[in-house]
Amino acid sequence: MSSAKRLNYTAFVRPNNVLDYFVLVPITSEITLTNGKTFFEHMYAKYDSNIESLDTNYNWTLSGYYQSWKYFYKDKNLIRRSFKFRPNTSKAARQFVDGFRDKYKTIVGMHVRRGDMAIQKNELIGYTTASLRYIHKSMNYFRDRYNNTLFVICSDDMSWCKENIGGNNDTVFSNFDNPGSVMAMLSFCDHVIITSGTFGWWGAWLAGGNVVYFKGYPRPGSVIDKGMCREDYYPPQWIGMD
Repeated sequence: MSSAKRLNYTAFVRPNNVLDYFVLVPITSEITLTNGKTFFEHMYAKYDSNIESLDTNYNWTLSGYYQSWKYFYKDKNLIRRSFKFRPNTSKAARQFVDGFRDKYKTIVGMHVRRGDMAIQKNELIGYTTASLRYIHKSMNYFRDRYNNTLFVICSDDMSWCKENIGGNNDTVFSNFDNPGSVMAMLSFCDHVIITSGTFGWWGAWLAGGNVVYFKGYPRPGSVIDKGMCREDYYPPQWIGMD
């Protein structure tokens, strides 16, 4: 969207499951392209400045992840306005978060990704799971700075979370298993803690508050690590901890 705005193009997204959860306004989802070319990013999480010099004599398809805040930081308000959750995705998530507002002043979402990150073949290429030390440290960061704080935890391994993180009066667990509702819930929180992966990244970015992230992802020197530039991946105002 940011590139389309800069080039005075019409933005479009190919039909996929993203459209199941978001109403992308003013995005066109069906379009017939002529005289088209494809731009491929060189690294999945490193800003590629070549995108700034696309030949406007062509229609362009951007292929890749483009997982860097630098691609759209000038248009962050446009992106947040345009990524509207569909009502069937957001309604229950909003009610869930707002249901705690009368009792708690600050609500911090926490996304704990483990699942695929803990599979051995993925660990070998650089995927990591956050340590309990990091999780407790990040929670204490918000406890020390805000009064009357509630942590809302979501994860692809809720059993692990309930066994290792639960037990505190300031902690509740999400009951959503739909990924769209989980991301919507994170976006409705005041601040967010994330561990590994881009799902939590986007939930945190859409929330717009203070964000604490796990510095150990990906494993330094790994295959995954070589595909990213940390300064491009993590916004400079986010707080890294280990």
